[in-house]
Amino acid sequence: MHEWVNLTTRTGESIQNPNTDQLREALEELFASRDEEHPDSWVECGSEQGSLHSLTFFYSGRGIYAKYSDADMTEELETHEVKVSGPGEALQFWEHLINGQYEKL
Repeated sequence: MHEWVNLTTRTGESIQNPNTDQLREALEELFASRDEEHPDSWVECGSEQGSLHSLTFFYSGRGIYAKYSDADMTEELETHEVKVSGPGEALQFWEHLINGQYEKL
């Protein structure tokens, strides 16, 4: 499936292969911050020979899913928005992404 998973927190910290607690902590901090300068956090999943999947959440609850042709984001193949009510629901979406359950996004 994915060769790598990377979490980028709202402050720019990069965490490779994050566990559930790290994902939850990043989302709780994001939703509590209301920081206009650092309004989002995202997870990227991919492989060197396959597509890249990304799901970004903003503190407003707005999320953007994107699928790219490769890890270099050469071509955007799919994109759509999701809306969540808080960090718990956002965590479920990130877990769907990490587990390759793209139909649930």
